[in-house]
Amino acid sequence: MAELLTPKLDYVFKKLFTKNEKLLIDLINSTIGLHPTRHIERIEVNNPEILPNQIHEKFIILDINAYDNNKQYYNIEMQANKYPFYYKRSAYYIARLYGEHLKKGEPYELLEPVIGIHFLNYVEYENYPDYYFLFEFREKKHHELIYTDDLSLHIFELPKVKKDLKVKEEERKRFEWLYFFNHAHEGVSEMQLSNYTNPMIHEAFGLLKDLSADEAIRKEASWREQALRNKISELSASELKGREAGREEGIFEGEQNKAFKIARASLEKGLSIDLISELTGLSVENIQRL
Repeated sequence: MAELLTPKLDYVFKKLFTKNEKLLIDLINSTIGLHPTRHIERIEVNNPEILPNQIHEKFIILDINAYDNNKQYYNIEMQANKYPFYYKRSAYYIARLYGEHLKKGEPYELLEPVIGIHFLNYVEYENYPDYYFLFEFREKKHHELIYTDDLSLHIFELPKVKKDLKVKEEERKRFEWLYFFNHAHEGVSEMQLSNYTNPMIHEAFGLLKDLSADEAIRKEASWREQALRNKISELSASELKGREAGREEGIFEGEQNKAFKIARASLEKGLSIDLISELTGLSVENIQRL
C-alpha cells in the first residue's frame, strides 16, 4: 500500500473533511467541546474544488465553515507552515466573516457569532507548554467579564501533542484527533487502530487511504508540499537579506562611524561612488543616500 498522505497538509485536510461532513462535525465537537445543548447542523464549503493555481499560493483559503443550532458560525483552518503576521491575517479573516453576514440596512442584533478553529503545524507560543489556546474578547483585569462571545479563536499547536502527553478523560477525543493529524501518514495496523476509541477516526483512516490511492490527488499533494517548501525558502532568503541590510544599515548610522565619515569626506572631495564603496565597504545605494 502506498504511504498515506498527511492530513496536516492543507490540501489534504480540505479533501478529507469536505468529502465526509460527519468527520468535520465530529472534529469540531471533539476538539472544542461543544456544550451538550449545541450541535452542528450544517456544513458549508464555499469553494470545494482547489484550483491548480491555488496549490502554489502561500495560503489555501479553505473556506470550511459550519453552523450549529444556536446560529454560531465556525471557521476551520489548517496552517501547514509558519509565516510572519499570521495572527493579523487570522484576526482579519474572522472579523471579515463576522461583518459579511450583515446585509446593508439590517440591525446589528442579526450579527452571528464567529468562532475560529485553527490547527497549526508549528509552535506559535514557545514560552507556553499548552497545546490548546482559546482567545476571547474579555476584560483584562476581570477575566469573568466577557465583552461579547461573538468572536473567539481556538488554536491547536500540533507539534506539542506527544504520545506520552497526559490528558484527562474528557480531553481524550480531542487528543485522538490531534494525534491523528500528527501520525496518520505513518499508517496503522488493525491493532494500533484499536487504540483510537473514536469510531469517526476509523472512518477518517479509511477515507485517507482512498485519497492516498488516488494518483491525481497524490500528484497535487506533492505539488502543494513543494510549493510550501519554496515559500519557506523564499522567506528564509528574504530574512537573510534583511539581516544583511540591517547590518549594513548599522554601519550607516551615526556621524561618529568611521566608514560613514570616510564616505562623506570622500564625496566632498569628488571621489567616485564606486571607488568610495570599494574603500569603505558600504553599498553603492547607501553611499548615494549620503
